[in-house]
Amino acid sequence: MSDITIRPIDYARDASALKAFLGERDKMRLEHCEDAVKDGDCFIFVAEEDGVAVGWVAVHTNFREDQDWTPPVDDDTRDFQAGDNAYAENIEVTARARSGGIGRQLMAAAQDEARKRGKKTLWLHTAENNSLAHALFDREGWTHERSVFPPWKPTSRMRIYKKVL
Repeated sequence: MSDITIRPIDYARDASALKAFLGERDKMRLEHCEDAVKDGDCFIFVAEEDGVAVGWVAVHTNFREDQDWTPPVDDDTRDFQAGDNAYAENIEVTARARSGGIGRQLMAAAQDEARKRGKKTLWLHTAENNSLAHALFDREGWTHERSVFPPWKPTSRMRIYKKVL
């Protein structure tokens, strides 16, 4: 098995490598998060295998209007990034590296960092039909709080998961 390193993002080093496997919307997220990361309102960890980026997780610790939240911004979006809450906006691992524990390592690093920043709860949304993600979150002690049709994706049922840190 190859060595996996989980580390904070270095935009100069990582942006093009991440964009090689991210979809268009996530490429935009990556760009929009750069100022938030610099300001300490967001953190991103990159999973690297043999020197190549194979995954990422982006976590928001303070709500910012400049993060392309699709209007109307719902209460969950604001609440999940306020006070002692943090919001895992995105986690992705390349198709070839999935099922090898990288997602679990990224989420563990995200939880540790959120805890260090004084957060007590981590939140996320995942598609109702994403059974691989559900299995990971269930196995790792997350709680499925409820399912919703969020205003930013009104035709897709999403699960809201919560992890007490």
